[in-house]
Amino acid sequence: MPKQDTALDLVFSYAVLNRGKNAAVVRLEVGPNGVDFASDYESVVEPGGMAIMTPSRFMHFTRLSIRSQQPGAPTLIQVYYQAQRARMTPVHEFHFLRENR
Repeated sequence: MPKQDTALDLVFSYAVLNRGKNAAVVRLEVGPNGVDFASDYESVVEPGGMAIMTPSRFMHFTRLSIRSQQPGAPTLIQVYYQAQRARMTPVHEFHFLRENR
């Protein structure tokens, strides 16, 4: 799957649903620059199953790598991405600007 810039997301997760007939191996990868990635977490999602994946380490970019557990036997995967972002309130903004002059 394409990489995502997750640097501003406070909390985020992927819900990976296996809608196919074969198990899928799903790997969550993190990286500093959008080119180089390391495996953070891997899970097998059985047919009809779902895995919730959240990285255990922070890096600027995140992506999923997905393959069928049985070579030559494809499966159908549906992925949801959900995140919460920080938003500065006027009070936070005032203190941030004052402290960083």
